[in-house]
Amino acid sequence: TASVSAGVRTYGFDLNPVMVIVAKAHLVNPRSMASLRPLAVDIVCRATKLDSLVPADDEPLLAWFGPKSAHQIRRLEQAIQCVLVDEQEQHPLALRCTYGGLSDLAAFYYTALFRTVKTLLVGFSATNPTWIKKPKASACRLRPGVDLISKMFKSNVDLMNEGLGQGFCLSRDLQADAHIDVASSDSLPLPDRSVDLIITSPPYCTRIDYAITTSPELAVLGYRQDVISDTLRRQMIGTSTVRATVPVPPNVWGRTCLKFLKDMAAHKSKASATYYYKNHVQYFQAIYTSLSELHRCTKKDGRCVIVVQDSFYKEIHNDLPGIIVEMAESYKFGLERKADFPFERTMARLHPGVRKYRDAYGGTESVLCFRK
Repeated sequence: TASVSAGVRTYGFDLNPVMVIVAKAHLVNPRSMASLRPLAVDIVCRATKLDSLVPADDEPLLAWFGPKSAHQIRRLEQAIQCVLVDEQEQHPLALRCTYGGLSDLAAFYYTALFRTVKTLLVGFSATNPTWIKKPKASACRLRPGVDLISKMFKSNVDLMNEGLGQGFCLSRDLQADAHIDVASSDSLPLPDRSVDLIITSPPYCTRIDYAITTSPELAVLGYRQDVISDTLRRQMIGTSTVRATVPVPPNVWGRTCLKFLKDMAAHKSKASATYYYKNHVQYFQAIYTSLSELHRCTKKDGRCVIVVQDSFYKEIHNDLPGIIVEMAESYKFGLERKADFPFERTMARLHPGVRKYRDAYGGTESVLCFRK
């Protein structure tokens, strides 16, 4: 939003379609604000006249909701399509796969529906707030009424419209185009040496499963749980799922990375030399490949800004900023500036077993500024 407001042609990519839609929603023109509430009312009215086109056995929302509640959420999703995507045919966006062509306004209402579902599911939050649980039995599924779901949807539209919902903010003066779509960081749909400035923040090496974190929103889009688990999770950097084989870490990953992996493999804790080692090698391989793609797209003398955070494996420090600096050097990305921002609150505090290995739980976020 900041770059568009400044009049800069902007391209944004994320592998997770939920993040693409949320980013597009931030670009709604302020001049549309007076119409957002009336359009929400129209969407709710349209939903009452629709029948869900998703067969009951394929409805991913049934993972958390009873049939009538899941049916109402799906009708709202289809009504958004009817009003703002395609009046003639409504299919889950997971089948359409046209996120780049989705309007900012449609993304706004999809985001309001995401927020509605996430609010209803607050009781399924785990100790780890990034993980969403599922009811163990069908009798435990949620069954909010049609009126409540519709009321919450309109309420979220109002909150977003006012800029009050979880930091949601409408840009004030959009001066340039933004092209936002689904793409992987290792295969960007951009020409060689075409970008002046890249700003990115890859998933930190903390094993947060972003596909599971957004599984309710993905269900709204029509993604089945097996697709989320077998496809999207495996494609994301930092996934907790690992391939059967991983490469031998090459020297170009740098001394810091190789020493960290060596110390991890030698650690006496369970699965250090197997699952956790493979998981981290897979992560570093994805980071190194993505750096290659960023370098390909950056113009000569262009800049690349990467925001990352360090972490720990047991008591072993994972200096991710230092690792990325060394990896970037192999691509002739020169570090111009590094700014560190220490903080005390981390996810490690949630795990009581951490106390066995260290007393400090803080970390450091680093902004790495490179020049090609």
